[in-house]
Amino acid sequence: MKTIKLLNLTLKNFKGIKEFELNVNGKDATIFGDNETGKTSLYDAFLWLLFNKNSQNQTKFSLKTLTPEGQEMNNLEHEVEASFLVDDHPLVLKKVHYEDWTQKRNALEATFKGNKNKYFIDEVPTPEKKYNETIKELIDEEVFKLLTSPTYFNEQFKWEKRREVLLDITGDLTDEEVISANKKLQELTGILNGRKIEDHKKVIAAKKKKINDEIKSIPTRVSEINNMLPEGSIDVSSIEAEIAKVEKDIDAASTQINNIKNGSAVTNKKNDLRQIEMDLESIKRELESEATDKGYQVTAKIQEEKSNQAIMQRKLDDAKHQIDVGKKDVADFDKKLVALREDFATEDAKQFEHKEACECPTCGQALPEEQLTAARDKAVAEFNTTKSGKLEHIQKTGKAIAADKEETLNRIMESEKVVAQLQEDVTKKEEAINKLNIQLNELRDEVKNARMNSKYTDKVAEMSAVQEEIKSLEANAAEVVAEIENEVVALKAKRSELNGKIAKHEQAKTSKKRIAELEEQQEQLAKEFEKVEKELFLIEEFTRIKVDMLDEKINSKFKIARFKLTHKQVDGTLVDVCETTYKGVPYGSGLNNAAKINVGLDIIQTLSNHYGFRVPIFVDNAEAVTRIADTDSQLISLVVSEPDKELRIETQQQTMKEAI
Repeated sequence: MKTIKLLNLTLKNFKGIKEFELNVNGKDATIFGDNETGKTSLYDAFLWLLFNKNSQNQTKFSLKTLTPEGQEMNNLEHEVEASFLVDDHPLVLKKVHYEDWTQKRNALEATFKGNKNKYFIDEVPTPEKKYNETIKELIDEEVFKLLTSPTYFNEQFKWEKRREVLLDITGDLTDEEVISANKKLQELTGILNGRKIEDHKKVIAAKKKKINDEIKSIPTRVSEINNMLPEGSIDVSSIEAEIAKVEKDIDAASTQINNIKNGSAVTNKKNDLRQIEMDLESIKRELESEATDKGYQVTAKIQEEKSNQAIMQRKLDDAKHQIDVGKKDVADFDKKLVALREDFATEDAKQFEHKEACECPTCGQALPEEQLTAARDKAVAEFNTTKSGKLEHIQKTGKAIAADKEETLNRIMESEKVVAQLQEDVTKKEEAINKLNIQLNELRDEVKNARMNSKYTDKVAEMSAVQEEIKSLEANAAEVVAEIENEVVALKAKRSELNGKIAKHEQAKTSKKRIAELEEQQEQLAKEFEKVEKELFLIEEFTRIKVDMLDEKINSKFKIARFKLTHKQVDGTLVDVCETTYKGVPYGSGLNNAAKINVGLDIIQTLSNHYGFRVPIFVDNAEAVTRIADTDSQLISLVVSEPDKELRIETQQQTMKEAI
C-alpha cells in the first residue's frame, strides 16, 4: 500500500488568497471559514499543482488575483507549493504561474506575450515534461481524483465508467459461473451450445419472428385451398361401380358393331380410336391438375407480396408522421428564436441608471468623493455583470434551440428520403401483385378451358381423322351400325362425366391432405414457439440471477454504499446502469449532503484498498456531516463557519491536546 500524506500547502496570490500556509504535518485537519474565504481555493490549488485542473476538473479557470473592479492584477507571480510524505520519503512540488512581458528595443512599453508556468521538484527547477512525468509515475491522475474527492466517483464519472471500476474491483461473472450457481439454469448449458447469452438472445429473437410469420401465414393458405375445394361429397365406390358397368356396356356394343361389320381393318381402327379416347381423358385430367397446382403457388405468392406491401405501407405512414412532427417542432423553434431575439434586444438596450446618495443618512454630512465613486463603480459593475449574464444566457439558449432546429431539419430530410423510397417500393409491390392476379386468372381459365389446350385439340383432331377412316370403311354398314354407335356415344359421354367426378374427388383428396399437412405444421410451429419461449424465460431468469449475484458481490466490498447495476424497463427488459444508493435512496435524487460525503468516503476506502494507494482526502462542505465515516487516509475537512472571516486550521494533534 503506497501512502501519500500532505505535510504543508502554501499559496501565494492564488485566486484572491495573497498568502496562506496550510501546515498539517500529515495529520487530519479541519479548515474553518466563512463563505468566500477561500476554502475551496485550497483544494483547487492542491489539484492545480498536481494536474493543472481545479476541483471541477477544469483546466481553464481564473487563478489570478483580481482588483476590486474585477480586473486581473498584472506582474504578480501566482504560486502553490506542497510538501508530501510518500511512503516516508519527502517530496516537495512547486508551481509558479507568471506573466511573460517582453520589451523590444526602442519601445517605451513592454508587450504581454502570454502566461507561463515554472516547475520545481524538491526546490530544483524542472521542465514541465519531467514534472508531469514525476507525478504520473507517482500515481495516475484519474485514480488520484477518485481517491481524493468523495464526490468525484458519483458526480464527475459517467455511469459506464463507474460500472467499469466496480467490475474491475470484483471481477465480472462469466455465464458458466452464473449457470453453475443455480440448478434452475442447468438446461442453459445445452441450449446455448457454446454461444454467449447475448448472442443466443439474438438467435431466439430471429426464431420467434420466423415462427410467428409462418404461423400467421398458415390460416390464409388453408383458406385459399378450402375455397378451391368442390362443394358436397360423392360416393366413390358407387361411381366406380357405375363406370365399370358403362365400360362393360361400351365393350358389348363395340363387339356387336364388330360382329356386324366383320372386318379386321375396321376393328383395328376402332381399337386405335379407343386408345385415342383414353389419351384424351388422360390429357384432360393432367391439364386440370397442373393448372390447379400452379394456382395454389401463385395464390401463396400474392399473399406474401400483400404482407410485404402492408409492412412497407406502415413504415411509410410512420415516416410521414415523423415529417409532420418535425415540421411542427421547427415552427416552434422559430417562434422561440424570434422571442429570444426580442428578449436580447430589450436586455441589450438597457442602460445603467444610478441615483447617488450624496449625504450620510445618519448625520446629514456630505459623503466623501471616494465613497461616492466606489459606490457608483460597484453599482456599474453589478449592473454590467447582471446584464452580461442575461445576454449570455439568451445567446446560449438561442444556440441550443438553433442546434435542435438544425438536427430536426436533418431528420426531416432523412424521413423525406425514406418516404420517397417507400412510396416507390409500395408502387412496385402493387404492380407485382397485379401481375400475379392476372396470372392467377389465366390459370383459373386454364382449369375451365382445359379442352381448348393445343395438346387436347391436337388429340381431338387425330380422333376425328380416325373416325373418318372408320366411316369410309363401314360405308356399307353405316345404317346398321348407326343406332348402336349412338348408344356407344351416349355411354362414353356418361363415362366421361363419371370420370370427371372421380378426378375432382382425387384433387379434393390432395387438397385436404395439404390442409392436414399445414395444420400439422402449425402444431409443430406452436411447439417450437413454446420451446423458444421457455429458452427466453431461462435467459431472463439467468439475467435476474446474474444481477442479484453481481449486486451482492459488489456491495459486499462496501460498508454503507450500495449499487444498482440494472434498471427494469416498462416492457420488462433489463438495461445496464450504475447508480449509487444509500439505504435505498439514489445518490442523484434525494440523498442529503451528509450521506453523499460518507458514501463517497466509503467508496474511497474500497478503491484505496483496490488500487493500493492512500492519498489526502478533501471533504468540502464538511459542516453537513455530524459524524464523518472512518477512513485510513489523511482527511482534510473544509467547514463553513460564519464567525471565521479568515481561514482557521485545526489539526488532529491540536484537537487531541485540547481534549487532554
